[in-house]
Amino acid sequence: MLNYRLFKEINDLFASGQYRKARHLLMEVQSRCIALRDEISLLQVRLKTLEDAAVLKENLEAKDGFYWLFTDTLRQGPFCPHCYESEGGLIRLERSHKALQCPYCHATYAVMANEEYQEGSAVRHARIIPFAR
Repeated sequence: MLNYRLFKEINDLFASGQYRKARHLLMEVQSRCIALRDEISLLQVRLKTLEDAAVLKENLEAKDGFYWLFTDTLRQGPFCPHCYESEGGLIRLERSHKALQCPYCHATYAVMANEEYQEGSAVRHARIIPFAR
């Protein structure tokens, strides 16, 4: 913690002509300021991480054995349950043939034929737009 009486002491040392002692104390105050700034930066990162975790916990839902992230009206996922439960990572599963596979841990999850896990909550189909001739 920064001791503010040091500023008065530094001022008094400069006023009395003790420049070497004043510079030494000034360097000590500078060192403490740098340490405090580093601590503030670290605490800001920790706070941001905790805020992000709280938002994630609010919007993450386990459904059908997978994790889904809900934002407004959009459902994103599915995310690998193994990666989330073991390391806290949200890794989106990739579709390969009739299975979902994690690109990180390479876990494979079977998908029933009637289940469609695409981006969003509904299955999206291409729409054909006719060109004018």
